[in-house]
Amino acid sequence: MSNRLSDSNVYYFPSTTPAVPVPTAVEPVRFMRRLWNAWWRLRLALSEIRTILRRPTQRLTLDDYVGLLEFEDEQQRPRRRRRSGQPGRLIDFETARLRLRPAPQA
Repeated sequence: MSNRLSDSNVYYFPSTTPAVPVPTAVEPVRFMRRLWNAWWRLRLALSEIRTILRRPTQRLTLDDYVGLLEFEDEQQRPRRRRRSGQPGRLIDFETARLRLRPAPQA
């Protein structure tokens, strides 16, 4: 049954080739290269930690502590609002509207 029953008016054109060649995928990083990069990242992190730990720190003397305590006493502490013994007010918008704009008398 190789006979055609109807002629087809569908034509398939060849696919177009791109003018610019498609860039090839980046070569995967080799294991040794990843190991080398990890080693340098570790060295950098350790040197930063060592620098932080070796950094000279200024020790506070007794006079500094006394000054800090005096400064703290001079500062005013914020006053706390007292809790109300009553429950909160309910806001009734409908009643407020009627109070502000009374309904016209019919």
